[in-house]
Amino acid sequence: MREGLRSYRKSYDVREAYWGVGISAGLVAVVGWVSYRGAHPDPSLMDMSAALQAEPESARPLDPTAQPPGARAAPLGGAGRAPEPPAEVTRAGSAERGALPKGLSADGFVEGKLGAYAPDTLYVKINGRAEYYASFGVQSLHAVTLEGPAGASVDIELYDLGESRNALGCYNGERPPGMDSTLENGSTFRFDRNAAFLARGRHYVRFVGSDESAAVLAEVQRLLELFRRELVGEEMPWGFSLFVDQLKLAPSMVSYLRANAFSFGFAHDVYKASLSPADSQEDMEAFVSVKADAAAAQHAALEYQAAFRSQGVPAGKTADGLPLSKDEFLGSVSTASSSERFVIGVRGAPNVERLSQTLEQLRAGLRALPAPVLARAVPSPDPETDSSSEAEPGPAPPRASSTLEGEDQ
Repeated sequence: MREGLRSYRKSYDVREAYWGVGISAGLVAVVGWVSYRGAHPDPSLMDMSAALQAEPESARPLDPTAQPPGARAAPLGGAGRAPEPPAEVTRAGSAERGALPKGLSADGFVEGKLGAYAPDTLYVKINGRAEYYASFGVQSLHAVTLEGPAGASVDIELYDLGESRNALGCYNGERPPGMDSTLENGSTFRFDRNAAFLARGRHYVRFVGSDESAAVLAEVQRLLELFRRELVGEEMPWGFSLFVDQLKLAPSMVSYLRANAFSFGFAHDVYKASLSPADSQEDMEAFVSVKADAAAAQHAALEYQAAFRSQGVPAGKTADGLPLSKDEFLGSVSTASSSERFVIGVRGAPNVERLSQTLEQLRAGLRALPAPVLARAVPSPDPETDSSSEAEPGPAPPRASSTLEGEDQ
């Protein structure tokens, strides 16, 4: 009998209490298990490379034009020419390791399943970030997870960007504001909590640990040193030689924009240096690009001048006659010029004096470049002709203090 919320049952079966306790304990166990698995996921569950792996021969339909086993192949150049072999990395799930060093396992960390991705399948591994790497001409991605004790792991992403300037540009584009890099023996690298990032030669590598435990941090350090030894290094791109060796800027201040520099559709193959302090309201940048000859450089300089003018208002000329464009909101000035086959320019200078001083330092730096560096200074192909460059480039590197403009401070 029940009246309102009061119960008038005279007795209770003890089994009801047992069942209640049992069900409650089961629910607590389920919640605990779900919470634990959510915090320690199986890395292989996120690997979709098998879904894109080429189907086995036994599952493919018979080709009526194929020759039976043991038959002699048709002569080259003939109508029955055999098909071309597939590209080295064409589909995700390829067993090809690329530049991944062999024997990655050590100190209790075991190498998991390897994934190999071409530009058109990059989204399978890094959906949402694929366009950023495509803007730097990515050619392949090889990824693997090293699984350690107690659920610890380190994810490795090895990007082949084709050229060292693309690798450095991609590396600096992902560098957080205010974070410095180390340049040592042809490697540019940095640490960030439980992760490390490396640009060496044509490759850009990301090492991301699952947590900040001592074991994971030690493994990230070990892998960074391993890849620094094993990856093939290259000479510093000529634009970095100009800004770092000649003008004495920190490597972290310099970046490479493969396409759409300053949001100008025509501006590609541009090296730039951020010259304003990170906490400054200024956003001053010096830039340089190389063209096939002096006439092409002069034409490109006129394009930059017109583009800056479209973003601001005319602001007179420099002492040597270069037209200036002024930002109506920030009051900064910009212009571009040419020096033999090089395009040089300054964007966002706070005044004409600093702009003119920086242009002169760029000219002097170019004149001081050694002959071997000048020989490497050749224009890259227009990315508009490359299908892998349709995406916008990534974020620009942060501003930092500069010795290039130190005399003016």
